[in-house]
Amino acid sequence: MEGGDLVTVADAAVHLSRSAEQVRRYLREGRLTGTRIGGQWFIHRDVLAAFGHEMREERGFLDRIPPARECAPLDRIIGIGAGGGSNLAEGMEAYRRTFRWRR
Repeated sequence: MEGGDLVTVADAAVHLSRSAEQVRRYLREGRLTGTRIGGQWFIHRDVLAAFGHEMREERGFLDRIPPARECAPLDRIIGIGAGGGSNLAEGMEAYRRTFRWRR
């Protein structure tokens, strides 16, 4: 990308693989720097490239976190994991047995 050129929100959205509304949200929140001309947002190509690089680095962190469906973080809390798979009634009973001492 050449530095200095301005791109539209729609072009930025394609470059970032995001919706135009998401790009506008980044601009409103100050996460992405842009210029308003005649009520429309424009972003410098070099700023967009740096923002895209930053987003890819952040995504790398998120890729290292296992999805909830793999690590099942709430199973022990709600009693489904230890109490009978997907049968909620059995899970609820296992939860009650586990925390019976609280009564």
